[in-house]
Amino acid sequence: MEQFRKKRFADFVKPQAPAYFVSVFLAIVGVFFGLLPYDMVYRMLISISEAGDVRAVFIYAALILLSFALQILMHSLSTAISHKTAFSILEKVRLSIMEKMMRMPLGYTQAKGSGFFHNMLVDSIERLEFPLAHAIPETTSNVLLPLGIIGLLFAADWRMGLSVLVPASLTLIFYLPMYVGIMNEFADTYYKMLEKMDGRVIEYIRGNKEIKIFGREDAAFSKYEASIDDYETATLKLYNRMHFAVSPATVILSSLLVGVLCVGGLLYCKGELPAYLYLFSMLISMGIGNSLLKFAEFMDNFYHIRNGARLINEVLSAPELREPDKDLNEIPDNEIILQRVSFAYEETQVLKDISLVFPEKTKTAIVGPSGSGKTTIANLISRFWDIDEGRIMIGGIEYQNLSLAQLTQRVNYVTQDTFLFNLSIMENIRLGKPDADDPEIIEAAKKAQCHEFILALEKGYETVVGDEGSKLSGGQRQRIIIARAILRNAPVLILDEATAYTDMENQQKLQRSLQELCKDKTLILIAHRLSTVTDCDQIIVMQNGKADAVGTHEELLKKSPLYLQMWETHEKSRNWKLQKSSEASLC
Repeated sequence: MEQFRKKRFADFVKPQAPAYFVSVFLAIVGVFFGLLPYDMVYRMLISISEAGDVRAVFIYAALILLSFALQILMHSLSTAISHKTAFSILEKVRLSIMEKMMRMPLGYTQAKGSGFFHNMLVDSIERLEFPLAHAIPETTSNVLLPLGIIGLLFAADWRMGLSVLVPASLTLIFYLPMYVGIMNEFADTYYKMLEKMDGRVIEYIRGNKEIKIFGREDAAFSKYEASIDDYETATLKLYNRMHFAVSPATVILSSLLVGVLCVGGLLYCKGELPAYLYLFSMLISMGIGNSLLKFAEFMDNFYHIRNGARLINEVLSAPELREPDKDLNEIPDNEIILQRVSFAYEETQVLKDISLVFPEKTKTAIVGPSGSGKTTIANLISRFWDIDEGRIMIGGIEYQNLSLAQLTQRVNYVTQDTFLFNLSIMENIRLGKPDADDPEIIEAAKKAQCHEFILALEKGYETVVGDEGSKLSGGQRQRIIIARAILRNAPVLILDEATAYTDMENQQKLQRSLQELCKDKTLILIAHRLSTVTDCDQIIVMQNGKADAVGTHEELLKKSPLYLQMWETHEKSRNWKLQKSSEASLC
């Protein structure tokens, strides 16, 4: 992955400079062949007017066709190279961003939101394809071709050259500063509103189920509608201002022939300009306006490049989790220590100077009120974020001295979230151990109590689960995730209410499989049901980002008022049930 670790968009483009040079060179050669027909028409008109040589007409016609064919060939080769180069750049950009995201703190990606990354990886980067593939070589040709034509006119008669050069130059001098000024003023707002709208679209689609459950269709739709209105307003402001700059320029560039007709007609009437040169000037001037208009159209693409480069540079320069240059040979044990750790989500302080020890091959539960920092501790142990102060160690080695690959081999985190990839069940489980063979995967599925329901599916283990596992129930998804954890067999296991979505029928079976999974592991439980942690070696009671108390269940009932209150509340809630059911220990 090192090949994708670039810091700026320019770092992806610079290595492709030789390919772009060849593409531009071929475009220039194409321009040369595109100019030859004009020169041949000029010579043919001279030949007809002076010698009346009809045979020369057919010779020049054949040469003109050959020139056009060579021009098309050069253009095709030029754009083929530029397209291949553009796709190569965009592929590396996407891979680099995805690799960068793996090294980002989870907080950064959550703060930006899925809409931001979707817009950048799909829409913004895709908008770079056209300018990278077309703008560079074709802008070159659309600038050189008019210059070449004007050069031919000057070579034939300097007055006819001026009749085209003066209005074309004045138009561009008037148009380009206005265009750049308008784009600088409105383009950033336009792109921001586009990103906002994309984010709202993704939010609306992903949250559609919750929106319907809570009857928030009107509120959600109004936000979506407002983002569209903002985008519409920004777009219309940009286009309305642009209209005043583009329209006059378009009219003038499209009618350069008028100047040639007037100047050439005056000179012809005075007998200072031959008829064939007058006709040639009219024909050749018609090719200037279209090329300059295409050049003006390509100006938009440079702003697409600027905006795309801005987003890419923003992500590639984002903070990332620190890693050592090389992996350590050995980690002595799997004891985890938090030493005077403090951590904040942006401005919100979550953990405050906390010190904890999770001894190897013991079972520790973390309990506490909502927002007390339980899940944050699990996230920091999994190194989804780097801490602000203090140290986290495993086997006496600080996290910053371990690569992410080494740490993920040691620590496995099973959460309440039941995200599955749109792959087969077999491949979703195999993510826990990429080199596992099919029998290993099936054995893990059996231990997770999901083998039977998988076989009941039409395609068994080859069943594709759909986006985020949408074709399976919540309990089925949870069991597949647990099968993945069983297959991985990491020595440190974090369970965050891992059985939250299992049905009562399989609850006891699943708990027995988890008990087997938890053997000889450093186990950390994020628990909300206190009855599942009473047999833990130690229980950490969190409150307001600090460890309020640490001890066994019996010890905490005696020394921790908060734990006693939580336990009494838990017992009351169990008694409220119409039919009391026993709850087994989680592991």
